[in-house]
Amino acid sequence: MPRTSKNYLLLFLIVIFSFVYRVALMLRETYPPGADIGLHNSIIYSITQSGNTNFLYNYFHMGGGSSVTFPGYHIFTSYIVLLTGISDYVAHALVVSLFSSFIVLVGFLLTRKAWGPSAALLVAFLIGVSRFDIEMLMWGGYPNVITLMLIPLAFYLFLEKNKFSMLPFLTVTSLLAGAIFLTHSLSALLFIVITVATVIFTTIFAKKTGERRTSLFIWILPLILGAALISPFLVNVVPAYLSADASTFTGGVAAIRLAHLSTQILPLNVVLPLFACVFLFFLYSKRYIGKYLSVPAILLVLWTLIPAVLTQGYLIGLFTDYNRFLYFVLLPIILLIGVSIYHGAEFFAQAIDWLISITENTPQIRMNKHKSLNRLLPHLTRKNILTAFLLSFLVAAFLTVPVFVVPEKGIAVQSFYQLMNQPKFEAIEWAKKNTPADSLFLTDAQYGWWFSGFAQRRTISGVEPQYLTNSREFEPAKVALSILDSDYIVDNGLIQVREDGGYIARHNPEFLAKLNNSYFPYPFFNFDNGDMTVTLSQANGNNILLDMSQVPVKEMYIENDTEQTYSTIYTKWGNEFFNFTQTTTINKDIQFVKMTEKIESDNPSISLDTIEFILHTNREFVQGQNNSVVGFVDKNMKVIGQLMFTDEQPIIKLLTPPNAGPMEIKYILSGRKSVEMSFYVGVYQYDKSLESGLESDEKALTHLYESIVADHAKNYNTRYPDSSLDVFDYRQGLKDQVVSYIALRDLSSVPRFAKDPMFRLVFINNEVAIFQVQK
Repeated sequence: MPRTSKNYLLLFLIVIFSFVYRVALMLRETYPPGADIGLHNSIIYSITQSGNTNFLYNYFHMGGGSSVTFPGYHIFTSYIVLLTGISDYVAHALVVSLFSSFIVLVGFLLTRKAWGPSAALLVAFLIGVSRFDIEMLMWGGYPNVITLMLIPLAFYLFLEKNKFSMLPFLTVTSLLAGAIFLTHSLSALLFIVITVATVIFTTIFAKKTGERRTSLFIWILPLILGAALISPFLVNVVPAYLSADASTFTGGVAAIRLAHLSTQILPLNVVLPLFACVFLFFLYSKRYIGKYLSVPAILLVLWTLIPAVLTQGYLIGLFTDYNRFLYFVLLPIILLIGVSIYHGAEFFAQAIDWLISITENTPQIRMNKHKSLNRLLPHLTRKNILTAFLLSFLVAAFLTVPVFVVPEKGIAVQSFYQLMNQPKFEAIEWAKKNTPADSLFLTDAQYGWWFSGFAQRRTISGVEPQYLTNSREFEPAKVALSILDSDYIVDNGLIQVREDGGYIARHNPEFLAKLNNSYFPYPFFNFDNGDMTVTLSQANGNNILLDMSQVPVKEMYIENDTEQTYSTIYTKWGNEFFNFTQTTTINKDIQFVKMTEKIESDNPSISLDTIEFILHTNREFVQGQNNSVVGFVDKNMKVIGQLMFTDEQPIIKLLTPPNAGPMEIKYILSGRKSVEMSFYVGVYQYDKSLESGLESDEKALTHLYESIVADHAKNYNTRYPDSSLDVFDYRQGLKDQVVSYIALRDLSSVPRFAKDPMFRLVFINNEVAIFQVQK
């Protein structure tokens, strides 16, 4: 068989392997992994509903509303579903796996064009097991996978423009450009920027590249014609991006901006190597093309540098998931790795071949050759040596470079992203069959996306702000997050308090520190009514010991004053022995929260002996002023929390002595019938510069923390005039979003809803509970 035919056969087998490998991972546990498949399915069913199709409206995702997800992939997949009748999730897996495996073919063509055919098969194999699109398949970035194939295909055709007459070239490349523009917004932006930048730089260095200054301007025409082909869609979608939705990317929504800065910034040690390796493109251009500056080299350099620079987009006011830019970088980097492996193996093969030839032609060595060496030398051909080095370098790359996902690692990645299973899908099918079509569900982030797409019910999901791309989604996502977490949340910008009410023993309440330059507050300590115990004395001399989780909740609510200067959370328990009321008051401009515990008994045969609380924390203890002030410090997060007892002084004992929490707080009630106790709680971040020079002096650090605690104790009523209250009440949140059902995957939270008369359990299995909201 001719060598060219063998190469094409191997390429075909690699493409088939890539497709089978991807489909096997996608359907390994029946349901494809990841959450985004639900979003894509909700778009498909929004498109295929009867009536006029509105590509900028999603009927199901995040409660239904405006959508800026580009529909190219969804239009194509919806036709596959309609024409074949296969299951929608199987259609997603097959379509996206097919396009992903075609990246192998495009990578082969690009490598052959840029650096010749020698390393092209090796690059194709590396792409077949590369992490950059496989991981995207696993979490559900399907439109992006499609454009990861279309963009390099367009670049390959641009590089081969001289092989085509004008009309076929413009027709094919314009269709490709239009498909990219219709499929994925970020891909479209990068495709345009890289293409235009390549044309500009190639024009500037035209003499070095050997290209005529005007020859590459033909690359711009497909961009214009492609945009013209889908202009009816662009006319509608561009204003959406430039209006309110643009604020999610430019930092106009403060919470989204802070969430991105808190979680999505890529460290420079990940990005800088990308800048460092681009010089290799020029070296290989010299090696294989004969000049340092060539059109393929400039294209590949800009293809690497532009996304790498955009990973630091926050410096210029661009706020998004910066990790996504790395997906665009990885194809040229894999090309570079593949060529480097081949070039290195070729270099060492030549060196060994030269040494063997020296050995064979040196008389003294030739006379003393060992028999085993005589048998070995005929097999040490340059081809065999090259193959051995290639295999060795490939194994080294698989072991050391995290870009590649061999089957064992592929299964690990799939397992990490696997969300759906039969019990969870059973709940989705129940909702689809047994709830009104206009119902609105509330659930957690990942499950909610599946719910909207496969139950085909309007769903709001508890999505953290850094994953939102549409400003209208922020408020419902915030409500969903809050309802799934706590009944009441009060935040004054200085401290945050979360209160479960009394139906579940968890955080009653929990106190969180507000961190500088972070959207996410830091949980520091909490009370748990399961660890709140009351000792009672009976007239007959017997004692009764109860924890508050055993006492029924009589009432719970949140109350705000008319001017929004403070908010108080009330939780009231009671039984035949006593009544207990806990209030938590947060002022809009004071850092410390006032807690009041009132216990009283009108039962003539009962008197109150003791009440104990457990303050849950694992931080280091800081001694305050006697027992009236105690503190805890988290040195890593630079956060201090403290309590100040302004009424009766409790007995305090650390449960993990000598210097860490949790801490027991015990009040001696001495047989009284009624008692009320108040204390103040604060958590705050201190200036880390205060520790400068004291890092190795534990005694000095201890004195520093004690002085910070003492200073805050003196000034606990200090007012911060620029603060304001942000109050969440779960009842109001449900009403505002018109929630019909709550789908709960955290079964430990089931009692919180099951005991609340606002909810009725309508479905439960071992993975999901669904509650109907009582109107």
